[in-house]
Amino acid sequence: MIGAMLFASLAVAGAQHGCADGWSVEINPGSFANNGSGKTFSATQLEAFREKVDAGLRLAINEACGRGVINPATARKIREVEVSTASGASDPFLYSGSDGTLTFEWIFAEEDLAVPSEKDIVAGAACWADPNGKACNSPGE
Repeated sequence: MIGAMLFASLAVAGAQHGCADGWSVEINPGSFANNGSGKTFSATQLEAFREKVDAGLRLAINEACGRGVINPATARKIREVEVSTASGASDPFLYSGSDGTLTFEWIFAEEDLAVPSEKDIVAGAACWADPNGKACNSPGE
């Protein structure tokens, strides 16, 4: 009985933190084929990167939802994330596209397909998560 209650409470806690679990993460192949670094990446490399960025993005957003940094209802509206490499993007940036989509940009090609830290991903989601927040109201934003 106690074990069942513990399992149920863990399941509820996990569900609360899974606000990005329904996201589909896809690579924008054109951005990687024509990137500012002049690097080329094989389909195998891009698929391994897609899996890595998918895991890192979910972890960062799920943790941010769990801490109340990102509203879980906002995150659950997203169905797809398109990952693009963007030369000159000094910081990771997530922004809303069409209904239910996000675009995740950073200098992925220049960084040899590295994934930004959890902290940087969450910081890059600030304006998507709270368009009226102070991070989005500074000059130049």
